[in-house]
Amino acid sequence: MKSVLTAVLMLFFVPAALAQDHSPAQMPVDAKLVTGNEFVQVLRISIPAHARTPMHEVTPRVVIWLSDAHFVDRYADGTVREETRNAGDAEWVSARRHSGENLADKPMEFIAVVVARAGVR
Repeated sequence: MKSVLTAVLMLFFVPAALAQDHSPAQMPVDAKLVTGNEFVQVLRISIPAHARTPMHEVTPRVVIWLSDAHFVDRYADGTVREETRNAGDAEWVSARRHSGENLADKPMEFIAVVVARAGVR
């Protein structure tokens, strides 16, 4: 069952996460490639306490939260949303342009599963 979950997660996160419009030097984020192939990339992402990310593109993905999170998302159209998530939550994240801020006193950690465009049918 664990390998099935891993395969499903891989189908959603890695390619899009790596295709984001930013360089590692600009982002206060620790993103590690867990696994990937021509169909999917799986990333483990950690955003430090109180860190802000600049405006960037995010491709569609599934996010599985590894920690509780309290953050603000700011979108290109000016919309601002304060959000909370609990460890274990899973959600679909649509493509968007946004910046974020971790409001918590601890890192925000999650798995991002990105589907490769070439693998989508």
